[in-house]
Amino acid sequence: MKFLRVIFWFLIALFLAGIFLPQHYSVERSVTISGSSAQIHRLTNDLKQWPRWSPWLELEPSVDVTLGDKSQGVGASQSWTDSSGGGRLTFIQSTPNKAISYNIWFVDAEQPALATMSYATLNATETKVSWRIEGDVQMPVIGFYLALLMDTMIGPAFELGLNNLKREVETTPAASAD
Repeated sequence: MKFLRVIFWFLIALFLAGIFLPQHYSVERSVTISGSSAQIHRLTNDLKQWPRWSPWLELEPSVDVTLGDKSQGVGASQSWTDSSGGGRLTFIQSTPNKAISYNIWFVDAEQPALATMSYATLNATETKVSWRIEGDVQMPVIGFYLALLMDTMIGPAFELGLNNLKREVETTPAASAD
């Protein structure tokens, strides 16, 4: 009987933690690429180029991507369906040689997460690319627990995507990329 009481109070504590603790997450990964920010921007700013480096098609072969009316720069968008439901994204910022930012909605989320890919020139031949996403898990009770897991769920995909981007930039001759 005492064991059942302990289990009961433990479950109540988990429930209350899930309700009252923050559901915010932030995940960021970076890579140094031998290439210019212009080469990088050309691949990240155009959704038609994303299949060359994006990790999502590699990780989820069933994904079906539909590009919006615009594929480059502010207002560019795409939606997708996959085994987990899908989502959509829309570019909200595009600064050549600096960064892109986009709102991304997963499944039926009411509020988007904000993702940014920024590029910082390190020297004449190297650029640091950082990919970051932050948002709130919009699921009562379990949102806090999912927010805690976001780094381990999204981080490896970001690493794969950044390494794919690095490969694409470093194996494409600069003259044809610029």
